[in-house]
Amino acid sequence: MNDGPRTKAAERVFSAALRLFAEKGYERTSVPDIQAAAGLSPNSGALYKHFPSKRALLEAIVDHYVEAAKFAQSTLAELDLPPREALAWIGRKMLEMMAERRAELRIFWRDLEQFPELHQRVRENVMQATYRGMVMWLERQREQGKLEVDDSSAVAAVLVGSLAMFRAFESLWGEKAIDVADEKFLKAWQDFSEKALGIWKSDESAQPR
Repeated sequence: MNDGPRTKAAERVFSAALRLFAEKGYERTSVPDIQAAAGLSPNSGALYKHFPSKRALLEAIVDHYVEAAKFAQSTLAELDLPPREALAWIGRKMLEMMAERRAELRIFWRDLEQFPELHQRVRENVMQATYRGMVMWLERQREQGKLEVDDSSAVAAVLVGSLAMFRAFESLWGEKAIDVADEKFLKAWQDFSEKALGIWKSDESAQPR
């Protein structure tokens, strides 16, 4: 859990653990490894002044990511933009956040299966909550007559899932699965989303006859 602001030394320990867990894996990273990477004496036990255990560091990494995801989800819930502009914000925000959090994503996909409660926390508060947020946005737009959508849950899975998987391979392998620039992917995603949701029809109806 987040117990408030960390000291500079604790931040160094946190950052070192995040980098090493992502590079080597949780199990292959030792406490002395983390201490040395944080600029502490490897065998001093200084890590325990800031975190009670190596597992506590992993929990802190999960909590930090969950907090960032919840902030983005709350922004989506309050988003008051026309559908086209909102979709552009959603697509770019998701790719940017996942790019900034590559290390965490690599840790989550590789190491959390051995920690069921942490795995469940990420699943519920990041993955499922993001899908729910997208479903709610789609429903709100449909109710206002701004979009055409028959199954908001299925559409949300397609829209969010395509963004997530585009970035996921890059996080896992260190390179993109296909050589497509972010801007090209976002344009294709935007075009597909607008047509699938009927946004283009509003453009046609607005043209002078």
